[in-house]
Amino acid sequence: LEKAIMDDECSELQRSEMDALTAIYGENGLFEYSFSDGQVSGKATVEIDSNCVQELVQPASESSPEYLPPITLIFSLPTRYPLIDPPTVNIECCWLDDAGKSAVITRLAEIWELERGMGVLHSFIDALGHDLHLINRITVDLENNIDAVISYVTERRRRDFEAQSYTCAICIEEQSGKHCIQLSCSHVFCRKCLSSYLSILVTEGNISQLKCPDTQCHGSSTQPSITDMEMQQLLSQEQISRIHRLREQRRIDNDKTKYAWCPRTGCGLGVECDKTVESLCECSCGYVFCKLCLRTWHGTNYCEIKSTKKIVNMYIKAVRESEDPMMRIKMEKQYGKAALQRMLAMYDRDNASLKLIRESTQKCPKCSLRIQKAYGCNHMQCTQCDAHFCYLCGEVVDRINPMHHFNSANSLCNKRLFDGIEGSGGHHQRQQQEAEDEELNLMIRLAFEDDQD
Repeated sequence: LEKAIMDDECSELQRSEMDALTAIYGENGLFEYSFSDGQVSGKATVEIDSNCVQELVQPASESSPEYLPPITLIFSLPTRYPLIDPPTVNIECCWLDDAGKSAVITRLAEIWELERGMGVLHSFIDALGHDLHLINRITVDLENNIDAVISYVTERRRRDFEAQSYTCAICIEEQSGKHCIQLSCSHVFCRKCLSSYLSILVTEGNISQLKCPDTQCHGSSTQPSITDMEMQQLLSQEQISRIHRLREQRRIDNDKTKYAWCPRTGCGLGVECDKTVESLCECSCGYVFCKLCLRTWHGTNYCEIKSTKKIVNMYIKAVRESEDPMMRIKMEKQYGKAALQRMLAMYDRDNASLKLIRESTQKCPKCSLRIQKAYGCNHMQCTQCDAHFCYLCGEVVDRINPMHHFNSANSLCNKRLFDGIEGSGGHHQRQQQEAEDEELNLMIRLAFEDDQD
């Protein structure tokens, strides 16, 4: 009878202890138990206090973790626990070796001896979470478990961050940490604001400004860029793909010596140039082309010249205006020095001819035909459109009274009807007389034509 009463009392004490531990730790999923074959068993996940971690990880350094992965306490309660028998316990921990685990279990046995007759699981959990650094022979093994430690530290930081409230640096409103993100520079923004800000930059193609927008960072020489991992949390996959395309485009555009864009219609991929054959590019689409002219690969032959005027102007700029030796060498390598020199000589001859025409002719003010005066006065009549104009200034003159232009005091050509006629003495007088006679005959003819009209 006494045994039955004791068993009932132990069962009641166990039930009360399980209810208490579930109320304390169960909500966060840190404690669970089950009842099977008349025996209670379960496990508790024990998170290590940060102060305890600092004591355990010695010597401390900047790379020392601020958190360690939790210890799992596995327990089984005999029928006469807690009045007579101790709980059966074991622990699981990735950063403790066997000697450390044994030392911990020994410490838990000592706690049982001190608190025999009472529920000790809460004391076990408290000792594991806060007093591990007091136990001798415990060595933290980080090297063989660094991935697990890093993963837990990241998760723990996230949980701690989400448990707080922060003021967004963009909308200046207080938000729960669950709706915020902290960048690598430690500035905090609500996800909605920062996502909108980055989306605008991506849409505009301004990926160089994908950086922290806080006023303390913005515009500084050390303004940190937002990491790819952070952008994965804020942008859609389509936007991430656009960022990668723009980065690739910038990389290729910034180094045209190594890369080129495939000119094939519908392709447009970036191509790395051949390292052994100069100017040779082979795209993954199968198109093989010349990096310089972007046409089908033509071997070692010079690039075909399609726009002579454009090429000549570029060569003149490189040779005569800016004296850019790199541009000159590049063009001579692409089109051939001899071909460029011939084009330049032809350009000079054409320019000289145009200059001569401009200097020795006058343009008809109506049809723009270039007219050269061989002899006579400066009153001209166009053979193409029949316009009357002044050879000196190019202005249209009255076809009925052309002399008004040369006799008016307000005209720039007043008394300059015969300016520009070469010669002297009798020859000059004969030329002048011939010009006057020609002018008189012209006026009579024009008057006669008007009478007939």
